[in-house]
Amino acid sequence: MSEPSSAFSSARHEGWRVLAATTWVQVLCSGGMLLVPTLAPQVAAAFGVPTGWVGLQVSLLYGVAMLTSLQSAVLARRLGGCRASQLAIALVMVGCALALIGSPLALLATTLMLGLAYGITSPAAAELLTRFTPPERRNLVFSIKQTGVPLGGVLAGLLAPPLAAYWNWQAAFLAVGGASLATLLLLQPRRARWDATRDAEVRMQRAGSLDVLRRDRAMRWLGATGFCLSAAQLSLLSFAVAFMVEELLLTLVMAGAIVSLVHVAGVSGRLAWGALADRLGGSLQVLFGLAGMIATVFLLLALLGTRVPTWLTITLMVVAGATAVGWNGVYLAEVARRCRPGEVGEATAAVLVLTYMGVLVGPALFSLIVWLTGSYAVGFLLPTMTGALAVFCLLNCVRADKASQPV
Repeated sequence: MSEPSSAFSSARHEGWRVLAATTWVQVLCSGGMLLVPTLAPQVAAAFGVPTGWVGLQVSLLYGVAMLTSLQSAVLARRLGGCRASQLAIALVMVGCALALIGSPLALLATTLMLGLAYGITSPAAAELLTRFTPPERRNLVFSIKQTGVPLGGVLAGLLAPPLAAYWNWQAAFLAVGGASLATLLLLQPRRARWDATRDAEVRMQRAGSLDVLRRDRAMRWLGATGFCLSAAQLSLLSFAVAFMVEELLLTLVMAGAIVSLVHVAGVSGRLAWGALADRLGGSLQVLFGLAGMIATVFLLLALLGTRVPTWLTITLMVVAGATAVGWNGVYLAEVARRCRPGEVGEATAAVLVLTYMGVLVGPALFSLIVWLTGSYAVGFLLPTMTGALAVFCLLNCVRADKASQPV
């Protein structure tokens, strides 16, 4: 084998290693943060709060992630993407350990740790994936990495309820914490190569990565799209179990299994939408279609969720998973395509500030709707509205693109 061919093969293999590592880190972070929503009835009973308040815990977690993402791109450049990923995993491990204490204050500390971890992961992964991925495969590669979010949900949905049923709810946190420790150690041998381009001289800035949004009007509308779609996604993931247990009258284990199916649909959707975007040569068309489908399927859930056979409601929830959980990969690939060379971490962190803001607002508003109406089905009108607003934001993104082009 010639030397250039050998070097190309080595780089390709390293790229797959990076993709596998960043995806697994995303799985653990997502699985850890979804433990409380997945075990909502048991955790709420243990702490003496209504299950509808789970949305407030999710909102706090993403609020911390939002604030962290302001400086997480700088952190990834200073430490390197691998070391930043290790830091995120360490925070997940600490958060899971704190949950074992079993007090409301400990759960608050767990929420803070998991929020910090989640705010670090995506910019760190973007830093690595952009360096090790050819541009023509970026939509699919970013979509594969983003399957870590629904795969984390599958992990939580399949493992957490049985562990809670046979032992206690703390056992699920112990399992995720142990897996995090193993991952942290396994990443260490790759650190020197993956972080070879880190810049220890980079300094934190007051506004963090938000300067990207200030400069680019189209990127601002793209960030607003992320706000709307993330609100729809977390409305589904935060309240699916509570909806099925309290309104469809399913058991906790059955509801957890169905949520895992929803996440599997999200994984399949992310892969399918990424491959479709690469085939079409762009992400915007796919994002338009997804936003419209999200608005439609949640409208059907709101109007028909408790009035049709349970199997049909579950089918609608699976379709919601394929769309509302499946948009992230093509979205982040579009962000990476638009940003300036060397700014992919900053651009990713900037739009994630708005994305996390959507997650912060969405579950909290959903909780308010449930409190006012007493119905989770009515709450699905919220993601219906945000899906429609996402279409509006994408239209304005296209108009901003046209306005910035020279005549």
